[in-house]
Parts: sequence; structure tokens; C-alpha cells
Amino acid sequence: MQVEKLTLKDVATTTRQYLETIFALGDGHVGVRDSLPFTGNQQGTLPVMLVNGFYASNPITYGESAYGYAKNHQTIVSLTSPRYLDFATAQADSAVPDDWHVTVDDTVLDFSSGKLTEKFQITTGDQHHFELAVESMILLDDSHQLMLNYQLTSLDYAGELRFKRPIVREANAASEADDDPRVAQRQAGLKIEFKTIADEHELQWQTTVASTQQQLTQSDRLTAVPENFSVHKDQTGFHGAGEIKLHETLQWSFVRQVSEINQPLATSSVEDAKALNQRILTDFWQQSQVQISDRKLQTGIQYNLFQLFQSAGRDGLTNIAAKGITGPGYEGHYFWDTEMYMLPFFIYTQPQMAKQLLHYRYSILPQARQRARDLGVTKGALYAWRTINGEEASAYLPAGTAQYHINADIAHTIKLYFEVTDDQDFLREQGAAVVLETARFWLQFGGWEQRDGKQQFCLYKVTGPDEYTALVDNNYYTNRMAKENMAFAAWLIKQGYIDGDTDEQAQLARASEAMYLPYDATNQVTAQDDNSPKMPLWPFATTAATQYPLLLHYHPLMIYRHRVNKQADTLLAEMLFPEDQSQEQLARDYDYYEPITTHDSSLSRSIFSILASRLDRRDKAYSYYMDTSLMDLVDLQGNAKDGLHEANLGGSWLGLTYGFAGMYVAAGKLHITNHLPKEINQLSYRLRFRGRVLEVQLTQDSTQVQVVSGTPLMMVIDGREVEATSGTIANGQ
Repeated sequence: MQVEKLTLKDVATTTRQYLETIFALGDGHVGVRDSLPFTGNQQGTLPVMLVNGFYASNPITYGESAYGYAKNHQTIVSLTSPRYLDFATAQADSAVPDDWHVTVDDTVLDFSSGKLTEKFQITTGDQHHFELAVESMILLDDSHQLMLNYQLTSLDYAGELRFKRPIVREANAASEADDDPRVAQRQAGLKIEFKTIADEHELQWQTTVASTQQQLTQSDRLTAVPENFSVHKDQTGFHGAGEIKLHETLQWSFVRQVSEINQPLATSSVEDAKALNQRILTDFWQQSQVQISDRKLQTGIQYNLFQLFQSAGRDGLTNIAAKGITGPGYEGHYFWDTEMYMLPFFIYTQPQMAKQLLHYRYSILPQARQRARDLGVTKGALYAWRTINGEEASAYLPAGTAQYHINADIAHTIKLYFEVTDDQDFLREQGAAVVLETARFWLQFGGWEQRDGKQQFCLYKVTGPDEYTALVDNNYYTNRMAKENMAFAAWLIKQGYIDGDTDEQAQLARASEAMYLPYDATNQVTAQDDNSPKMPLWPFATTAATQYPLLLHYHPLMIYRHRVNKQADTLLAEMLFPEDQSQEQLARDYDYYEPITTHDSSLSRSIFSILASRLDRRDKAYSYYMDTSLMDLVDLQGNAKDGLHEANLGGSWLGLTYGFAGMYVAAGKLHITNHLPKEINQLSYRLRFRGRVLEVQLTQDSTQVQVVSGTPLMMVIDGREVEATSGTIANGQ
């Protein structure tokens, strides 16, 4: 059951800032929020264009600084929206705040072409009425062109009509929740220079960020204008005037093009743009298709994957920000979210894009080495917790720099990429260097300690994924991930993928094998860290629903001294390493951590859904998955207006594949186990595995895997080792 379009019927509200996020368009480089086209109707909105990796830098001011603190903020630049087109009658002007009242009739986002179609009803200040239809589409061929078409129909007005297309306006990226640490507004310091262009229907200008010296070139071309309308341009934009008749429809069309950062505009063409996009998206959906018998969930997963595709950097120098390029939340920073929640989707379905995203981490390896030196580690690398340019931009180290697990997260995803693609060239040329440098960090950062009657390798004063538990000793997730990181590095040296001496290989292997993994013997559960099981329980019974998320209502030290989780932490490690624990142990851990997890982070619910699937608690898995799949479409977190929850978009794919289909790779074999909940009659999805295209098909009664293209594959289906071929393999039920 494919869903072709997203409409207003599929979303939570018609609040404008929310709709700007939901119907945002992007191509991995440039993102345009779905703002109203009139400049006089922007109060309480975020009418901006964002460019992936285009940022300003401002010094961080500390009341009390210390050695090694992050030095500079990095904030994505909010650029003028290219959607603006103002009109004026003899008595009313849409550039005047609230002079033209706008209501939304219809909004449709087409997943097959990327076209956004909108219809607005307009009442002017002097009580005339118009209908405005707007079509928008970003070309997905890396030329970074946005095509805009406006059709204005007079319902009861005849007379003079003026139009203005402003090119540069101050872009306000402030949120109403100015005290929310997830949102920030800073001065960009932009310098704008217009270029001399002879064509009366084209403008070109260059924008330079003073603090970073990054440059963008933009062009705006007027490609259609009504007959008998005058047109002229200046450094404020295009202007013109003419007459509109009663019930007449007039058309204006523009093409906005944006260069790569510090590069000239690409050579481009806009002929047959819809057909071009359809070819690109047809290929994307053929490789990434998911079909699910529940229409609401089908809409959710198709929307989520479409937006992931729109947000992912493709140039090897950019990544996926926490909000993608759908909003300026989290300042446009890249986090661990990419590797742990989003990259698996690309690895299994779009491996070339996955490679480019991993190349970004390789490109900032020098900055990671320097960050390790800042922390007193003389060998190895430490990746920044939140960054654009590779340098640490987190001013709050307990929930920032101390999340050292980002090192192992990146190494884990390189390992997954290699296991799924068998891309040995990438491993030799880039991946192995990242894995070895991150592993070297653990050797110096950790230490040996006598525990349980033997020498064990420990990690002190770290923060795991759960940001409500900070600066602890032996966070289980961090230790388990570092264990894999060091073991993989030792293997790479042994196999000759990277130069390293036998002594270093032995040190890495020994530390990995002896890594301490905390366990609470009293409760018979895997311990989150050395201290958490001993701390008092958070007073959930007396905490009002309005006090969540806790981070906005309680001092960090109040949160840190209680047993409460913002998101899945220990359980996330158990999701990643399904063969580490028995079903009985997993059940005890799940029952222990679920009641103390607030899900204040959008990263949490997908993990709980996946593990509920593995425990065959299918009702619970389905409930958590509903929240995951539809999070932004129902505005579950209440802040979609600031941008999409990109990690959760990836989590919705993980919930289907890692959860309902029980997919994972172990010892070189792909495992599939059917955990389909009763609410879903059928689920199928495609993936790539070592040069093959596979289609997994689940029903309530069967599990089948078909090799769509490629050679036969030995794999494990519902616990049985079988050979999948060009036919289908059933589970034998």
C-alpha cells in the first residue's frame, strides 16, 4: 500500500510554523521552510532558508571558564526565504502586516516528484478577495534549484496590481521558547554583494559570513510574468505593475539557485524538472520501499524516509543536522544521532549516500585529534559532541563533551557499513583510520582496576546517551561500545587494513576483552553505571505532566541525583548487541528501565519498540511504534515547529526492520525474525546486502525473503539457517 501524497488531513494542526516544518523542501544542501509568501504575514513564524553546513561562529562567554572548554558557538545561518512574492492593489498591500488575511485551503506534498502544491484564500484590508495557488519543487540533481510558480486569481477585484519580490530581508530564527536550550538565535554578521547581470530578469548576489568567511552565491530568475506587466529590478528585488481583470488568473514563475559553499553556481537547466525528479525519486523508492498494511503507518514511514532523503548531505563535507534542514533547532549541529539512528537506513538502502556521510567524519579527523589533546589524551582522537566544522560547540560539558561514546558510535557505524556493503576500499582508505584513532583514545582515557577478583578496564566520569545521568563511572552503554571499538581496531591491524604494531594490537584486544560491564546483582539487572542503582527514584507520582520535559523545569543537579532516564541508555546497547543477553535478562532489564524513562528525548521510543518486539510483547511494540512513526505528524513532542526530529525519522525505519522484522547482522550473517504485531497484517521492505537487493516479506503466518537481484545468500530466518535465492524462502510454519 504505497501512499503518494501528504495532505493537511495527515497533520496535527494548521499552525503556520508547524506547517513550515512539515512541508519543508530540501535536497541535502538547501532547505526551504513552507512559509506564507507574503512578507506581511510572518508574525510568529520561521520563514527561512537553510544551507547545510553554512554557519556563523560566535565566542562562547562563560561566567567561569576553564582549560579546554569549547571556544565558539556554531550556528546555522537563517537566510531569506525564496518564497516571498508580495502583491498590492490600489488600497491594500500584502507587505503591510496583516493587511492581506490568508487562510490555507489545501497543501499537498507529492512523494513521487517532490512537488509541493498549495492553495490560499485571501481577503485584503479593503475587503477584496483573491485565490493564490503556489507550486514549489527543489530539483534533486545537485544543481540546488528551487522552482516556484504563483497563480493569482481575482474573485472580485479589477484594477491596478503591483508585485514585489524581495530578495534580502532580515531572517528572524527566534523561537517563542527563547529559554529552551534546544533553540538558539545568534548574530550571523552577513555581508551581501550584488553582481552586475545584464539580463533584466535575473539577479545574482553573494553572501559572506564574516566570522567563518564562508560564501554562497544565489541567483533569482524571473521565468514567467503576465503579459502587459512592467518589470524592473534593483538591489531590493524584482518589481512590476499591470492590470488584473475580474476572475482573471495571472502567473509568475521564478527559479532560485544556490551554490555550494565557497563554490560558483552550478551549470544548470530546468527543462522537464518534474520528470527529472520523478526518475530520481523512483530510484530512491525502489531501493527503499516499505509497504505496510496500515495506511496511517504507511503515510508515516513514507513521509519520514522522504524527509530523511531531503536532509542528508551528499558532498562528503556535510552530515545530517538534528533538525536536518527543516529548521534551525539545535543550531544546525551534527550529533551522534546520524550514526546511530539515521545512517543504518542509508547503509541498508542507499550505500553511496551512507559513504558520503561517513566521509564527513573522516574529513574532520584532524579536529578530533586536537580535541583529544585538549582533554589531555596524547594519542588518538575524540569527536566533538555537537559540531558543524569538527570543533566542539557544546558549552555544557556534562551533557556534551563527556558523551565520549560518540567515538564508539562512529566506529560502530563504520563496522556496520563494512558488514553490510563489504566496501573494503573505504575501510582501507578512510574507515580504518577513524576506527583506530577512536580506539586509541579509549586506551589512554580508561584505566585498569581490580574488580570482582580480576583486573578490568574501566571508564570514569562519562555521560551515556541518557543525559539525565551525567559524569558517572562505567556507563554500560559507553563501555560496551568502547569494547567493540577496540576489538574492531585490533582486528583491522591484524587483517592489514591499517598499519599498527603487534603491541598496540595486543593492548587493544586485551582492554576490549577485559572491559568492565556493570551488573546489579541485587536486582539482577544490567546496571546503567556504578552509581545509578543506588540513587533515589525520581518522584514521578508528584511530577505534573506539565513539568515534562524535566530539563526545562528542574536544575540539572536535581535531575542528576535521581534515578530517572531521559531516553533509552542501557537498553540501547542491548538493542545493538542482541546476542549479548538472554531473553530472560532482557525482560528484566526492560521491566526495570521502562518505568524510570520519561522519553523526554525523541530518540527513546523507537528503542523501546524494538526491544518490545524482540521480547514478543507485540502490543507494547506496536504502541511505541505508533508514537515513533507519527511523532512529527501528530507533534508528539510539541516542538515540531522548530524542525523535524531527524533521528526519530531514522528510528521509525529501525522500528520496522530491527523491531518487527528482528533484523541484525552477526558473524557475517543477516538475521530476520518475525515479530509482526497483530494490528499489522503485512509488512515488506527492501534492503541491500553485499551486492544483493533483498525483499523481506512478513505476514502473521509467514516470513519470506526474496533475492531481487544478485547471488544466493546464506542467512538466518526465524532461527533457521537457510539459503535465500531468486525465489522465496518461507519460515516453515
